[in-house]
Amino acid sequence: MAKIPEAYLQPASQPWGRWVTSTLRNYLAKRQEYDLATENAIRQLNIATAQPMRAVLWRQTSTTVSIATAGTYVPINVAGTLAMDFNMIAGTTNASGLRNNIDRARTVSLAASYEGVGASGNVVGLKLALNNVPIDATESRSTTGGRSQWIQRMEPGDEVSLWVANIDATDDVVVARFNLLAHAVL
Repeated sequence: MAKIPEAYLQPASQPWGRWVTSTLRNYLAKRQEYDLATENAIRQLNIATAQPMRAVLWRQTSTTVSIATAGTYVPINVAGTLAMDFNMIAGTTNASGLRNNIDRARTVSLAASYEGVGASGNVVGLKLALNNVPIDATESRSTTGGRSQWIQRMEPGDEVSLWVANIDATDDVVVARFNLLAHAVL
């Protein structure tokens, strides 16, 4: 008679041994599925979680903005002080702007104001611009400056900045102070 190897299960134990082996294989397979699903869920959560994004750019020093044509908007384009900056930086193409400095698009609430005058009570205007393209819907006019509020989708690298105009004449606009506040809402 041949000798039975030690790893051999007795005939009465074979069903139980197969059940143990099968159960362990199933458990390990389910564990790998669970680990993969958990990793994917965490990855999706990290992608969906919005990074904080907000900033304030302000200036309290008077500056003169040259106006060549009445009613034509030009960038203020003077550096301000960047405060409370999270994932936004001061403008790089327009110093009076704020730039999205993260790798995803965000919807941003913007509030801007400036105090400025043209000569002899001329009406002056303010517009926000996205990537140096004025947004007509943000226009405000008065004889002493302007205020504007807007919600804008900002892609990575997009920049929102302040533009002014002398509506009535070609006299330069003296900007006494300005501020631009941005806060991501989505």
